[in-house]
Formats: sequence, C-alpha cells, structure tokens
Amino acid sequence: MLLCDGSLISNLMGFAFDENRNVESIMRVSALRVGFFALVALSATLPTTGCRPTDKPSGPASAQEVVRLNGGGATFVNPLVQKWSQAYKDKAQIDYSGTGSGAGIKQMAEQTLDFGCSDAPMSKKEAEAAVAKNGDVVHIPVTIGAVAMVYNLPGIDEPIKFSGAVIADIYLGKITKWNDPALAALNEGVALPNTDIVPVYRSEGSGTTNIFTEYLSKSSPDFAKKIGISKAPKWPKIGVGQNGSDGVAGHVQKNPGCIGYVEIYYAKQNKIPFGSVRNKAGKDVLPESKSVTAAAVEAMKEKQTKEPYTLHELTYSLTDAAGEGSYPISGMSYALLYKSQPAVKGRALVEFLKWATTEGQEFAEGLEYAPLPAELRKSIGVRLGAVEFK
Repeated sequence: MLLCDGSLISNLMGFAFDENRNVESIMRVSALRVGFFALVALSATLPTTGCRPTDKPSGPASAQEVVRLNGGGATFVNPLVQKWSQAYKDKAQIDYSGTGSGAGIKQMAEQTLDFGCSDAPMSKKEAEAAVAKNGDVVHIPVTIGAVAMVYNLPGIDEPIKFSGAVIADIYLGKITKWNDPALAALNEGVALPNTDIVPVYRSEGSGTTNIFTEYLSKSSPDFAKKIGISKAPKWPKIGVGQNGSDGVAGHVQKNPGCIGYVEIYYAKQNKIPFGSVRNKAGKDVLPESKSVTAAAVEAMKEKQTKEPYTLHELTYSLTDAAGEGSYPISGMSYALLYKSQPAVKGRALVEFLKWATTEGQEFAEGLEYAPLPAELRKSIGVRLGAVEFK
C-alpha cells in the first residue's frame, strides 16, 4: 500500500461546504478529490506486503525465491532429514514424511514426490516401472546407520548378546523363550528369565526391514529359504506388526518380553535397551557410529555381485561386513530422483543433495548416524553432476 497522510485524507473526505466558500475554493477541492480517488484506485493494484511500494517481505528470501521440495519414504533417515530441513530452510523448503521406503519409492516413481528415500535400492521390477514412466532413476547415498536390536526385559541391566542365527530363529518362531539355550549360550552368567519372546516387526514396506532380512538371510539358510530378503516379508504367525520405526520402538518400550529392530536413533531417543550382535569376525559389537563406519569401509572394498546392488551406481550391501569392528546390521539410506528433472525444482533438489552429502554430514553423528566416507562423497558429486534439466 502507498504511504498516505492522514490529515490530507481527513481534509478531503470530511470537507464541509458552507455559504462563505467561493467557487474557486470549491473547484480546487474538487480537483484534489479527483486526484485522491485516482491514487486510491492505483494503490489497489499494487502489492499489499507493506505501505510503500519499495518495501520487501521480511525474512531471508521472498516466497518466490524459496523452492519447496516434497520428499518422503524411509523412517530410517527421517530424523536426519528433519534436521537438514531446518538448517537449509533459507535456501529451500524441504517437506519430508517418514512413510516407509516402499511408499517413498512408489510416490517418487509416480512423481507425487520430488524425491523418495529408501534404505534398499530399487528392485529390478521397481526400476523398470519407473523407467517406463519417466526414465532413469539416480540413487544418491545420504547416510549410513545401524539397525539395533531393542528389547524390553526388566531386571537385565547389561546389554544382551545376539547372533544372526539366534535372531533368525526368533523371527522364524523357533526360539520362543528368553532363557532358550541358544540365547543363554551367548549370555553366560546372565540370568535370562523364562519369559515369552514377542517379536515386533514393521507392518508396512520398509527399507529397515530389507536391511534386517538381508542380514538374517546371510546368517541363516533356513531364514533365506522361508522368508528371504524383502521390504515387506510374509512373517510366520509370530508377534505383532507396527507401522514405522517409531511404532516398533513404542510397542517394545511399553510391553515386557518384546524384541524389535529399529534404527539406533529411535532406541536411544526412547531410552530402550539394545544389544550387541556377533559379527563375521566373531566379535560382539554394539551399534555405534564407528562400528557402522567400519562396516561401510569394508563393504565398499567388495565388488557388488547381487541385485539390486548391481543395478544401480553407488549402492552397497553393508550387512555382515568383514572386519573385527564392523557392526553386522548396518545399512545405507538413499535419496531417489529421476535423472531428468524440471529446471527450477530439479536444480534446487540437486543443490540440496550436494549440501546434504557434504556440509550436511556434520549433523550425522549427533543423531546417531555415521558420516559418509570422504571417497564416497566425491563419487556422489560426480553422480549428481549427471542429472539433466529440462
């Protein structure tokens, strides 16, 4: 709006004619009135963000300058993306919803999201369907983290020790008591109770489940045969399903006897006990940033020989990695986007991902993730440079 003088408005609008006013005065005031109402009409066409036309919206950037990007998918990476969205808000508005990796892949492919996040690379079927819709999909590693085995067992103060074979038998329904001989053998000196084990699992398509089942399939031929690697496996009639990592964590926290698998952030955030897992080298390792980094470094040394890792650049299986310090249920989370992008949103998305995989990594450890290795960051920059804009 235009800055206007209140006394002038009062004089123009409230003028009262009397017998002593001469014709010249009346004509002068009439001319002023015509000019005033012309100004009012003109001001109605101007922006209303302030009183003067030269005023700018408050804040670091105008609404026209800040691009809004919609993402969703993996709950594994959700805490970190939320942190990134706050730190990056002056450059772009990042709206992210943790709905599970399966939903992230589907909505990205259908272009109802600008990007999707998944803890599992797209399967051949998923990739082919996306290519048919809008061309090639780029996988960008954004973080690495641990899937922790959480449990609710009152009276047990020290971390329980697990192995891949034992966890597999729990989720196959073979081990049903906390004092089962197989668990007791791993936990000598610990008075495990004769309490029913209630396995808790994700009820929706989940990249965390994909990491978990991949590890168990490597650890147990029986698990590989009966359940296998999947974002949405068909579990036997055991335990209970919950939506999201927060749902699994919340159920375990409230119900004694339960065991579940969640990204380590959710375990620590909710103060739920979690155990160590025996790795390929025979060491009992806790889910920590350093043990996840060790797993990533070892995994990147190995040539990927199985799908879906052979289908996409910069995708790696981190489960059951070699090395004494490697945590065996580690995984990588990816941002998925089409290689061909709309000019404005696409450039903003690429710049955000460049920032997230470089400067943005400083937030990783504070949220229980491990920063991406330096060598991988360089490769990510090259990969993002191949994105095309239309």
